[in-house]
Amino acid sequence: MSSALPMWAQHSLRLFRHELRRGELTIICFAIILAVASVFSLAGFSEQIRSALISKSNSFIASDRVLQSSRPVSDDFLATAQQMQLNSAKMLLFSSMVFAGDEMVLGSVKAVSEGYPLRGELLIDKGQGAQALSAPDVGTVWVGTSLLEKLSLQVGQSLEIGVATFTVAGVIEQEPDTSFSVFTQGPRVMMNWNDVAKTDIVQPGSRLTYRYLFAGNKDDIDQFSDWLKPQVLETQRWYDITSQQSPLAQALNRAEKYLSLGSMLGIVLASVAVSVASRRYGQRHQPMVAVFKAMGASLPHIRRLYLLHWSALCAFSIVCGLLLGAGLLTLGLYFIEPYLPAPVTSLGSYPFFVAIFTGVLCAFAFAITPMQSLIATPVLSVIRGFTSFDKDRGILGNVPPVLAVFILLWLFSRDVVLTLALMIGGALAMLVLVFLGRLLVNAGRQVGSHAGQGLHLAMANLKRRGKQNNVQLISFTVAIKLLLLMLVVRNDLLDEWQGQLPENTPNQFLVNVTGPQVDAVEQFLEQNQMVASDLYPIVRGRLAAINDETVTRRTSKEDENRSDRGRQGIGRELNLTWHDQLPKENRVVAGRWFDPSAPQSEVSIEQRLADRLGVSIGDKLTFQIGAQEVTVPITSVREVNWQSMQPNFFMIFSTSVLQNFPATYIASIHVPEDKKRDMRQFLSQYPTISVVDVEALILQLRDVIDQVSIAVELILMLVLIAGSLVLIAQVQASMEERERELAILRTLGARGSLLKSATLLEFVVLGAIAGLLASVAMEVAVYVVQTRVFDMQATWHLSYWLLGIVAGGIFVGLMGLFSCYRLLNLTSVTLIRRTL
Repeated sequence: MSSALPMWAQHSLRLFRHELRRGELTIICFAIILAVASVFSLAGFSEQIRSALISKSNSFIASDRVLQSSRPVSDDFLATAQQMQLNSAKMLLFSSMVFAGDEMVLGSVKAVSEGYPLRGELLIDKGQGAQALSAPDVGTVWVGTSLLEKLSLQVGQSLEIGVATFTVAGVIEQEPDTSFSVFTQGPRVMMNWNDVAKTDIVQPGSRLTYRYLFAGNKDDIDQFSDWLKPQVLETQRWYDITSQQSPLAQALNRAEKYLSLGSMLGIVLASVAVSVASRRYGQRHQPMVAVFKAMGASLPHIRRLYLLHWSALCAFSIVCGLLLGAGLLTLGLYFIEPYLPAPVTSLGSYPFFVAIFTGVLCAFAFAITPMQSLIATPVLSVIRGFTSFDKDRGILGNVPPVLAVFILLWLFSRDVVLTLALMIGGALAMLVLVFLGRLLVNAGRQVGSHAGQGLHLAMANLKRRGKQNNVQLISFTVAIKLLLLMLVVRNDLLDEWQGQLPENTPNQFLVNVTGPQVDAVEQFLEQNQMVASDLYPIVRGRLAAINDETVTRRTSKEDENRSDRGRQGIGRELNLTWHDQLPKENRVVAGRWFDPSAPQSEVSIEQRLADRLGVSIGDKLTFQIGAQEVTVPITSVREVNWQSMQPNFFMIFSTSVLQNFPATYIASIHVPEDKKRDMRQFLSQYPTISVVDVEALILQLRDVIDQVSIAVELILMLVLIAGSLVLIAQVQASMEERERELAILRTLGARGSLLKSATLLEFVVLGAIAGLLASVAMEVAVYVVQTRVFDMQATWHLSYWLLGIVAGGIFVGLMGLFSCYRLLNLTSVTLIRRTL
């Protein structure tokens, strides 16, 4: 069969088999295997973690996807979902007065169809303990505990909603998609979807929210989503758990960024390994190309020969990499499966695609420049020496690998900001690398000239091999920088994230506290030593004008007065408050905070809202509060941590502006488990106070952080392995040149102990310099990641600088000595024979 192949193909395959048996392809093979295995295992691992977290978190929207609208949607949507093997349910949300005898309360009514919830559990207590149920029977309702207390009702009694009467059949113990808004309108009442019509509440102009829930296999959901999205109107919203504006959605999105960041580091390290191996490949094959040309081989013959040779190498390495990656993935999932919030699912096609694409792209993008130099090797190189490979090919020679790294990072993370953060950090490191590296080497040379022979020889070697050492320095720096960045993510950024949810994080909000109740609430909290925020007064108001220019009056996205062409406003009522002290988790970024000693009318605005409205310090805002208007100047702009479990506000006024308006109060508190009964007894005395329990949300947020911590630890192990292999590959790439140098030094009479100490010190100095430069580059990358990706405050990590320098020197030094140990023990005669 081989005789049917062209001569160049036969030569190529024979060369591949020959070098594979001799181990000549070890480095390049292993580099591509490392790239593919790292990407496959990390992609699969991240996919499983992300899938498990989202699967559990979907219970907070009771489904996988939700279509929200202010009006009923076409029945075709539900019919198509059924055809695509999806489960669906309907929900209608509205507010209504609920009556029981002479008592009444504003309730938050939810009408649900059979099958609700599609994800999570709805636990109802009918007097025999909580049990998981679906929709209430027709003619009955399930209610929240607070509604029973406020209306003095018991299970089995009746209440009225609209013109219909219902029997209270159970108490809601757990509602999967409960609202975590601290400004809820009233206690929950849940009825059957088919009972809505007989209440006569739904009338033209009624403020209603329809939600259509969908759940099923991920591929089916994605297919349905692709079909539905083009038909979604501006007045409708199609979302999943990660697209909500909620702490949980933000936590899941941040978790994905953490996993992506860790996985991307593995990709960069694998790319560096391929780059190093590609250069070594070209260097080792120059003599063979020169011989081929000397024997009359044409340039097209050599080009096709090495193209097939490289393609066979790439295919073999990709297959081995997939097998190794599958083993690593299986091992990682075996250890982490007990900690996952959902069972491990079947692996999708994405890890296979991205791993194969990575192998092919890395192999050929990083091979273009070495291949061009290799094929261009002149015949006279056999006599003159093989120096043409190191000829500078200009900036264009670096474009393919840089573009390849960017494509891989973007493909893997799907986050342009995160990709640019790593690329910018790497680019800055490269810009200062050669300059600082040479300065440090020259400074070391001066020190070494006054030191012992070992250090003097080591520094002389570094100086003499300046260009080659720059390549090694770049590889060492990138590897150490990414390892340090991974450690910072694991030890600092995750800890900072965890620190946002300490043990005493507020798990309940008290809402609708009236003025006369404030003293009683504060006294109860103090007596029971409960951690609580301040009680913030709430006044409802609407932004009416900016600098006397009327703003648009849009009450909602679904109800827009398009004839109003004024300046852009907020479009809804705001919860306004006043406070003398700057709230916790708020930071003034422009202007000044209120001066209590000189009371005057002023307002502080949240930073992002200020940017959206295009206002700044000194601008005047006019608010419509009831029948009155108040105009106040902006005196400060605040940065607000919306992740904190405490009341946060877009607008905070000085006390003199709003204190004469009627207000209710709100506070966040942490209620320990042993104090919850006392809290219920206290609130039973004040039926108008509403409680929003966010403990389930807190537990899920902590669960997300815990899962990400475990995932990052396993990813860190893989990145450490990848980084170590990059360093080993780079040291191996310089072995031939070091072999020639050792042969010369041994011939000149250098002792073995001197050569060992000089080799060790050379690598130690090179590693320490790389560690210092890596620390600087890491700090830049961490700054970008903290401020632009995770919305955190930038911090210094100087302790990691020392770690980078010391660990870089020790690790690179020992690894270099170990790699050269066999050469250092060879005799002069053997070394000379090997170099001839």
